[in-house]
Amino acid sequence: MSSIDSFINYPLLIGAGIGLLVLLFLTIIRIRNTAKVSFVYFLLTAIMVVGSLVSYFNEVQIYFVFAAGIAGAVALLYAIIKAFDNPKKREEKRAKKAAELAASASQDTITKAQLEEIEAKHQRLLQVNKDLISKLSSFFSSDNSMENFLDYCNELITQRVSADGCVILIADDYDNTLAVKSFKGSFPPPYKLPDDLPHKPIRVETNLRFAQFQLKGNIFGDIFTEGEAVLVQNSQKDPRVYQNGPEDFLLCGSYIFAPIKQAEGTLGIVALSRNPGKTPFTNEDFDIAVILADAVSTTMKPLYSFLDYAEHTELNKGGSIASKYQKDLIPAKIPVLPHLSIGCFSNNTEGVCGDYYDILCSRKDKISFVMADVAGKGMNSLIVMIMIRAILRLAVNTNQSSSTIMSWANRGICGEGTKIDHFASVALINYNATTKEAEISTCGNNPVILFTAADKSIKQISVPSEPMGVTKDTVYEDTKLTLNSGDIIATCTDGLLESLNENGVQYSIESLKKIIVKNCGANAKEISNKVKDDLRKYCGTAQQYDDQSLLVIKIQ
Repeated sequence: MSSIDSFINYPLLIGAGIGLLVLLFLTIIRIRNTAKVSFVYFLLTAIMVVGSLVSYFNEVQIYFVFAAGIAGAVALLYAIIKAFDNPKKREEKRAKKAAELAASASQDTITKAQLEEIEAKHQRLLQVNKDLISKLSSFFSSDNSMENFLDYCNELITQRVSADGCVILIADDYDNTLAVKSFKGSFPPPYKLPDDLPHKPIRVETNLRFAQFQLKGNIFGDIFTEGEAVLVQNSQKDPRVYQNGPEDFLLCGSYIFAPIKQAEGTLGIVALSRNPGKTPFTNEDFDIAVILADAVSTTMKPLYSFLDYAEHTELNKGGSIASKYQKDLIPAKIPVLPHLSIGCFSNNTEGVCGDYYDILCSRKDKISFVMADVAGKGMNSLIVMIMIRAILRLAVNTNQSSSTIMSWANRGICGEGTKIDHFASVALINYNATTKEAEISTCGNNPVILFTAADKSIKQISVPSEPMGVTKDTVYEDTKLTLNSGDIIATCTDGLLESLNENGVQYSIESLKKIIVKNCGANAKEISNKVKDDLRKYCGTAQQYDDQSLLVIKIQ
């Protein structure tokens, strides 16, 4: 018995060798994929091999027994799992996972394609912007820069999209309308033509060239308001397109409407047409048109800035010239008059040049004081100022009343046929030095203030009326006063009263009255200087937009 037990370790060694061969062949099967081999087979075989080898080298059989028990437990667990396994459900899970992976891969592919398309679109837009910007400089020096630029863009877009016609409309912020600024080719009107308009090509084209469209109630205005590009491939089925008639040149085909947009809002619309009978505009044509409209929008920004700068420069240039001549029109020295004290000043704002005052000693018994504020800027206001000055200097030498002289000047201004603005606010004060009587007539916004020394009261005595230059039939009134020593008459332009401080609050006529009352004991020159100093302190560093002028007359 003992002799047989002495050979028990050999079977363990043989079993371990067989187990190793089994592991080797299982590995070959797995590599070659000749059959499905579960990982459990590898695990069970490995456990038995390890248990056999440990028992053999230690000559203790208990290790083999433990290995056999562990292998049995693993085999039992595997058998239980397989016994209750659902192959169909497992296959569904596997298929669902595979579908999710495939969808994810497909989504990644779509996203990549979309990114490439967006990148290509922006590259095209960038190139178009470069081309337009390089071309833009050639329009800066032309007389009609914006119109010529839009005509160039019109031709460019028409060629790129292979359109039969193109119309570019720009919004007018003041009238809230869209106006045609560029028109080329054949563009059947997609809006309702006027009922009394003959259906002739030249008349219809002329109507479109000079048409203005409201921002709602028509296809141009509606698309402009919405701010989104629109492709109309079949105008017969689109209710927004109005069919005007059976004539061939009025038949509507395919349209593209692309807004010209900037950060501030929509500026206008590029509208393209393709005649019926031809292939309608495609989505690719639509994308190109939108890209080109965006490029036009980007390029218009520097052109607008240049035009604004050029206009501002021209106004400053004209204003500088006008200011030089304005100073020559204002009396260089205040005449010394018996029993009168006179003070005045005029602060000119750059580029405005609208204020004018004058002191005319026409006769021994008559002194005329003029304060005028002409509408407009620069050379325009200077021309009107010269006209008013010339008429008044002639008329005050007559025996006519102040209101009659004002009427004569008004008729002379209204009779002028120029297109420039010729409106003015004027205060005319005729003073009789022998009787101390004053006759005052005003028009527009120039107030006349009276300080009465007897009761220390101050009030505005000018009568409101229309400005000079509105209509020939304007009637002016006279205000007659008898003055005494210490009385003060003051007149100014609205630029002084409307001067703003740093908080945007106006100086007002009340502030002027306070300074006059406070300094009523001083002479007129000192009073005007006090007002000038007070005005300077009040305004501080705030920018002013109108000339400021004051004339003070004190009876001695």
